[in-house]
Amino acid sequence: MVFVDQSFDQIRMIKEFLNQHGVRTSNVLKRSDAGAYELAISQFASVRKALRRLAPFLHKKEIEAQAALDYYRGKITGNQLISVFSAEVEAGRRERKSRTVALDVPFTRPEGAKMMKRLRSDRLRDVFGRYRARLTPEDFENIRIGYFDKGARICDLTKKYPRYARETIRRVLGKGRGYVGVKGIGRVETTDTTLRDPKTARN
Repeated sequence: MVFVDQSFDQIRMIKEFLNQHGVRTSNVLKRSDAGAYELAISQFASVRKALRRLAPFLHKKEIEAQAALDYYRGKITGNQLISVFSAEVEAGRRERKSRTVALDVPFTRPEGAKMMKRLRSDRLRDVFGRYRARLTPEDFENIRIGYFDKGARICDLTKKYPRYARETIRRVLGKGRGYVGVKGIGRVETTDTTLRDPKTARN
């Protein structure tokens, strides 16, 4: 969220108003492309707080601010928000800006946040499985069979598999943190004592 004005005092007063209401902003900066000043708000919580604080005092941007709040609250989708901005351009209340990429956001902000979190988790799990994990699927299976089916003790397994730390073997058996990283698979939950094949585990 960025405020731009040719008046330094105008931007400074907006900064002071927002800061007094707990909104974190940047310093007032002079733009290099023109004789104007700008003030930026980058944090999501601060943007939402700024919109709530400014909405009662807005006239020209009132519709856009309310639409943005509705989007953040999950009441409208991103495409509906874009439609509001486009309507404001056609009404002459918003400056037209050319876009090189077409925007398509068919979900609300909370829905989008959940999707991004899930995608990040999938990517991290993939990286964890391919590059960070040291335990092989074969060793995972054999360690669990040795403990649960053949009665081997943890100290025996530690001697048999010296390439793994004792804590790693404990996690393979569902003890400690209850999960382990397996090569090619990723994070594998190990609390199920019947689990033998890590490919069938919940990960």
